[in-house]
Amino acid sequence: MDYKRSLTEEAVRLLNISDRPDLYHSLRRWARVHIRHESVAPVDTVNWPKGSLLCGLMHMAVRLQSSDNSRDRAVSVYAMASVQDYLDRWIRAEAPLYTVDDTLAAQALLALAEVYRTEDLTLYDRYMKAAGGVMKFLYEHDADAEGVLPYRPAHHTGEIFADSLGMAVPFAIRYGLMRGDDDAIELGVRQMDAALKHMTDPDTHLPWHVYSLDENGAAHTAGALGWGRALGWIMYGLGASVEAMDKYPLESPAAVMARKVVETHLGALSETAERYRRDDGLFGSIIQDGSSAADTSASAMIIYGLKMRDDRAELGARRIPGEGYIEPVLPYIASSGAVRQAQGECMGIGIYSGVYGSYPWSVGMTMMLV
Repeated sequence: MDYKRSLTEEAVRLLNISDRPDLYHSLRRWARVHIRHESVAPVDTVNWPKGSLLCGLMHMAVRLQSSDNSRDRAVSVYAMASVQDYLDRWIRAEAPLYTVDDTLAAQALLALAEVYRTEDLTLYDRYMKAAGGVMKFLYEHDADAEGVLPYRPAHHTGEIFADSLGMAVPFAIRYGLMRGDDDAIELGVRQMDAALKHMTDPDTHLPWHVYSLDENGAAHTAGALGWGRALGWIMYGLGASVEAMDKYPLESPAAVMARKVVETHLGALSETAERYRRDDGLFGSIIQDGSSAADTSASAMIIYGLKMRDDRAELGARRIPGEGYIEPVLPYIASSGAVRQAQGECMGIGIYSGVYGSYPWSVGMTMMLV
């Protein structure tokens, strides 16, 4: 099976499923606003599931663009053209942003800009301008007493989710490196450093899903300890940050310090993850619970972090034989490109789905292992 092509085709299919409500749901939204006077969430076309797909597609595009195999090069062209078309439409709609979630898609925006850095300065400037709008959004975002960005500021709970670390941190660091913006780099590092200090369990060394600070600065954790995608988001965020730091020169003391902090966290969490890895190479939906179901979406993110750790020469080579890092997930990739055995969407703090299937977040993140 040519899983690279299948994954790409499935990702593009999922990417192009409209997030805009059909007529029936549009009328319901109108009635909620104008008759029941309720608020409704905006239609966010760069939400985190779409961001997962965009990041996976850009990774595939860059990874295969210089392949000796003509089929791989065709996959690369198709993947990048799909990302470019999608993000161009978002930019033409004035690049609306609503939540920290949107910074995951913005990571793909930076990768797209990098492709055009030497090929087309007009396109490079277009994508970097849009990325600048995302960075401005983060700069103006409400923060807690330690400068960390709550997941939903409008709720006034101050809750910091592991999810946002994987979304905002690598975007801010990569943007800072590309623009020479130390403030962006420091914002990214601050999120990860402060969060891991408060949400890491001292006994298992696994993260809780959520924490918040009270008025005295004491941290309170919530959600499940060791939820698979919580560790996955953190490992992805650290891995993507390391990847950016390997790609761009570290030209300031802030960048050099950021590298040390990120590498230290990635090394420590990688050791923790390996202690809880299943015999089949995957990770459970609750990492430390050997009876919990395997989750391919959490596994892909964690394995990506391990891959970035292993790609660092000074951290040693611990490569998986055979197909490489994607090998544990291969049995779950259907001929259609669907990636099965992924846990469904979390519906709230501690409310984790018991349904497993193929979702944008399993397809997109699996592509990061190619």
